[in-house]
Amino acid sequence: MKIFCPDCGRTTEFDYKEWHCSCGGAWELAEQKVFDMSLIASSLSSLWRYEKLLPIELKEQPSVSLGAGWTPLMPAEYGGRKILLKLEYRMPTASFKDRGVEVMMSYLHSIDVRHVVEDSSGNAGASVAAYAARAGIKAEIYSPAHASKAKLAQIAIYGAKVHTVAGARIKATRAVMKVVKQGAVYASHAYHPVYLLAQQTAAWEVWEQLGFKIPDWYVVPVGQGGKLLGIWLGFRRLLAAGLIEKIPRLVAVQPALLAPLCEAFNQNLAKWPITNPKATSVAKGLAITKPVRWKRMLQALRESNGKCIAVSEEEILSAHKKLAKLSFYVEPTSAVVVAALRHLFAVVNPKETIVISLTGSGLKSPLSQ
Repeated sequence: MKIFCPDCGRTTEFDYKEWHCSCGGAWELAEQKVFDMSLIASSLSSLWRYEKLLPIELKEQPSVSLGAGWTPLMPAEYGGRKILLKLEYRMPTASFKDRGVEVMMSYLHSIDVRHVVEDSSGNAGASVAAYAARAGIKAEIYSPAHASKAKLAQIAIYGAKVHTVAGARIKATRAVMKVVKQGAVYASHAYHPVYLLAQQTAAWEVWEQLGFKIPDWYVVPVGQGGKLLGIWLGFRRLLAAGLIEKIPRLVAVQPALLAPLCEAFNQNLAKWPITNPKATSVAKGLAITKPVRWKRMLQALRESNGKCIAVSEEEILSAHKKLAKLSFYVEPTSAVVVAALRHLFAVVNPKETIVISLTGSGLKSPLSQ
């Protein structure tokens, strides 16, 4: 499996032991198959309908599956405007992370990996734990001690060993790095190229669900940025194949308490801003001070003529409640995208199509009323 580093341009064969480039960049797959519509297995209601379009080889096809993908695209009305909600929390472990983890863990299982580690504020950890259980792989998850108790319990019930780490989210990453340097296999939603590859399938689903058309706008919450980049790369594949004429305008949303991507994008910075948040957002899943793929994230927004919107805690909590009144119960991390709509509606033509990615179930991080 040939990979490349977008930061320095290095190309090599993937070795899971070398989980990032020597320059520090995160790998991406270098070889992408031409998107041929005839290869879509339309009888399958999971991401494996695109199996023949994924440039990886598995011993079994697929080797590990819980049925992730092909999530509903539901029409709704919000603030007097029509929107489309992509229900990515309708997954086996109730978050969008399953889309990437299902294929990543299938790949690791196919090359006989028997023990993995991951750092996560909850959703990625729960997903890795579930798929590890499915594959008979031992898993250890490093999570911040302040993570949602519901998420930590979910990780543990699958049989994974949970290591809680006191302090900021970055300390969980530093803790897992110590065991990775000792030889542990890093099943990382931030770094693994197969995880990012699989996130492209969400773009292809929306394209199919809209009758082989694209939306004008696609709105996603951003922490590490895997969802944003997956959508961008997925639509780029369709564009390269001549199946669409342009890429939707991408909108990244972050809580104002920690919005480094918005700061870098909106101020057109060449370097990533140093952030020292003084308070913790209710959108805990987005507490990433420096995403490993931040350069690609800026590229995605710039190439798509997109936007980055920072929303207040009050706006997040209000959107969380309003979504529930519409029968969509998501966690606050996911509600940020709806909180951004007031700002987006001010610049979007009412006739334009907006897809909103709802990424995590409200059962993951219930708020006390």
